[in-house]
Amino acid sequence: MCGIIGIATTREKDLIPDIISSLSDLEYRGYDSAGIAFFDGGKIKVYKCIGAPSQNLHASLIRQKFNLKKIATSVAIGHNRWATHGEPSIQNAHPHIDCGGDIAVAHNGTILNYAGLKKELEEAGHIFLSETDTEIIPHLIEHYLRDKNTIEESVVKTTRRLEGSFGLVVAHSDKPKTLYVSKNGSPLVIGVTKDSIIAASSANALIRYTDTIVPLSDGEIAVLSAVDTPTYRISRFDDKENGEITRSGEKIIGISREDVSKGDFETFMLKEIFEQPASVKATLLGRYDIKSGDAILGGLTDFNEFLTDISNICFVSCGTAYNAASVGKEIIESLTEIQAETQIASEFRYRKHNFPKTKTAVIAVSQSGETADTLEAVKEAGRKGYKTFGIVNVVGSAIAEATDGGVYTRAGAEIGVASTKAFTAQLAVLYLFALKLARERGMQTERGKEYLSELKNMPDILKKALNTLPKEMKTLADIYKNVLTINFLGRGIHVSVANEAALKFKELTYLEAGSYPLGELKHGPIAIIDKNSLSVVIAPKDELFQISKNSIEQIKSKGGRVVLITSEDAKGDSGIEKADHVVYLPALKEKLFYPLLEVLPLQLFVYHFARNLGRNIDKPRNLAKAVTVE
Repeated sequence: MCGIIGIATTREKDLIPDIISSLSDLEYRGYDSAGIAFFDGGKIKVYKCIGAPSQNLHASLIRQKFNLKKIATSVAIGHNRWATHGEPSIQNAHPHIDCGGDIAVAHNGTILNYAGLKKELEEAGHIFLSETDTEIIPHLIEHYLRDKNTIEESVVKTTRRLEGSFGLVVAHSDKPKTLYVSKNGSPLVIGVTKDSIIAASSANALIRYTDTIVPLSDGEIAVLSAVDTPTYRISRFDDKENGEITRSGEKIIGISREDVSKGDFETFMLKEIFEQPASVKATLLGRYDIKSGDAILGGLTDFNEFLTDISNICFVSCGTAYNAASVGKEIIESLTEIQAETQIASEFRYRKHNFPKTKTAVIAVSQSGETADTLEAVKEAGRKGYKTFGIVNVVGSAIAEATDGGVYTRAGAEIGVASTKAFTAQLAVLYLFALKLARERGMQTERGKEYLSELKNMPDILKKALNTLPKEMKTLADIYKNVLTINFLGRGIHVSVANEAALKFKELTYLEAGSYPLGELKHGPIAIIDKNSLSVVIAPKDELFQISKNSIEQIKSKGGRVVLITSEDAKGDSGIEKADHVVYLPALKEKLFYPLLEVLPLQLFVYHFARNLGRNIDKPRNLAKAVTVE
């Protein structure tokens, strides 16, 4: 959720610009405060600010504060904070230090037992300056150092006592070319260059230095040294023998320097909306066989027998991923006899589940693969004996490692906090997965070939739609910029897309939005319909089109305004002329594919609506890209 960077180098140099640039690369993970700690003259100096590092963290101000004409250091660490314990403030910003000012710590995650540890340390004479759970960590390390432990031993003993999730980077003034890092439930990766060794919470911050990373697994600690040449030593902090783990680097997959640049676009979100034809195409590539009408999902090959025999699927996910999973439920139930359901991951752990274990697949959907609530749901499902699978975007992520099998989306790096291309990439996987299940249950070859014939063309159809939609949706956002109430409405498979549109609207505009099945309007929500309201109705010409038109009449009869999103084959159909504006999408033979297409105008409408309000599109307030705390 927050962002961590730590650099140790073999020769002293000004690392501050590198730390600031890396923190800027990580801003999408949270940015209500930021800070840097570095060595100068054998002492640790700490500089903190409120707000985003790209705007408020400047090397010139750091030099000015410490009266330094230049900064030459061999170790520096930095942190972007998304407040959980304690309000955004200078005192609560990371890095945090111990009483003596010799230890600096940057931390992602949540320490569940911090209150008890803090009381213990206060009774031992430690003075705390913040409201955070993190501050106990440098003090606990200091506490063990007082007992004549080495720095590494003190870090190990500290991590053993922490309950919850953490990604830690620790610096000590006695080791000016060394960093100590540990991981449990919060992402942390290592990068090595010719003269430096780097730790970060995301490969996004390493891609400017190297194309190779060494990922850490939960329960591991690493000592990063730049004394002579950059080296790392990995072990488990719960291993009393402290045995070294051999692990070589692996190429960073799915991220390039271009991915973390806006290019010619004004925001990352707009860039990522336009990248969807390419990301959907990449996700589909090589995963189907037109001749046989089959989906080919390598990550599920070992589970073909199990998946052929299942009668239940339970999707666990959060936010946008939950909406994608809800579309997946509709697809699967349309093509097979499987009973599918979606559960919010944060609720899954606390509910009783009556699914038969040998007949049920639990499928986690997550962009980052690090979503704490979804990860915990996967672990709970595993403990209860269910087979678990993942649909994630990040290779080697926690959910990918925790599940029995799964499929990677190929959306590439998604920087905008409000997810766009991850949603459509998840849908692409779910369309293939549903086909696989259907073919194993008797779907005829010809039907499979027809299905795939249109699915493989969807990237081109998306691209065609994006030629005209941006201007049209901007115009509509301008027309309706003063509405007081907005609802997104649909029936059947389109309800989940309406839910996604409402979520995007709330994320980006900071205004409330409703989303309902059209049939529910008359059971309560129609009370808010008046001349100041806007209803965005999603109703392409499918089997639900005629009844959806009745709902438009109901809205208009109460004085409400309607934007109808439908398909080109509905042109001239009686009834749609009652909508105030109609947005036409390419007509599809396979009606199940409409969610892939109809989300585009909704994303663009919300985007331009938020722009009219002057919102920060890529970094909406209070939100973070990867929610790694519960």
